[in-house]
Amino acid sequence: MAESGTRGLSFGEIADRYDRFRPSAPAPALDWLLPDGCETVVDLAAGTGALTRRLVSRVPQVVAVEPDPRMRETLARNCPEARLLAGTAERMPLPDGGADALLISMAWHWMDPQRAMPEIARVLRGGGTFGVLWNHRDLSVPWVAGLDRFTRALRARESGQDVTTQAPTRNVMDPPTGSLFSPLVELRLTWSMPVTAEELVGHLGTDAGAIALSADARHAVDERVAGYLHDELGLSGDRKIELPMACRCLRTTRNPDAAP
Repeated sequence: MAESGTRGLSFGEIADRYDRFRPSAPAPALDWLLPDGCETVVDLAAGTGALTRRLVSRVPQVVAVEPDPRMRETLARNCPEARLLAGTAERMPLPDGGADALLISMAWHWMDPQRAMPEIARVLRGGGTFGVLWNHRDLSVPWVAGLDRFTRALRARESGQDVTTQAPTRNVMDPPTGSLFSPLVELRLTWSMPVTAEELVGHLGTDAGAIALSADARHAVDERVAGYLHDELGLSGDRKIELPMACRCLRTTRNPDAAP
C-alpha cells in the first residue's frame, strides 16, 4: 500500500467485518500463481489474512506484510502460522532475494507502481514469481449487476455524491514489468460462493465505497440492501444463493540479471 495512500488504511475501521465477509482466492488461482517448489511466499497488503490462511496450507514459510495495525491484529489472531510484519509495498522489512513468490490480492491499486516494483524485485530471488489477483462479484451476471447498481445508488444518496462517483473500479493499471520482470501472463476464471442474505450484505459492506460512509450511513445502506434481497431475490434467513465471482490473475517472473 502506498505510504501516501491513507484511504487504503480506512479498511482497518471495519477489520472484523472485512475478515468475516471478504472471500479468499479460489484454489485454481493459487495453483496457477504459486511456482513449483515454493518454500517462502510473501502476502503483501495481507489485510486480515484471507489469502494468508490459504497460503499456510500450501507453502512452508508465509510472510504477511500489512501496514494497518488493526488489520494486523486480526490477522495475528486468526493465522498465527504466518510471520507477520508491518510494512508497505514501497518499504518491506525483508532481506534481499529471500522470497520465492510474492502475491498481492485486491490491493495493487493502493500502491505506487514506480516505487513498489523495484522493492518487490529486491525481495524476490532471481526467477521468483510476482503475482497479482483481483476477485470481484461478476457483473456480467444480470442480477449481480442490478444489485450493484442499487447498492451504489444508496451509497451515493447517503454520501451526497453523484452515483457515478460510486462506480466500481475495474480498470486498474497493470504492474509495469520493465526490465526487472518478464512480460505479464494472465488467467481469468469464474467461480461462486454460497451466501445468506446476512453474508451478502456483509460482503457488499466491505467495498471501498461503503467504508467511505459514516457508521450510521453504512447501517442504513445495509438495511435497505437486506430489503432489496428479500423483495427482489427472495433471499432471507438461512436460505443461501450462489454469488457469481470473477477472478483475474497476473503473473510474472523476476529477471535474475536485472538489478532493482
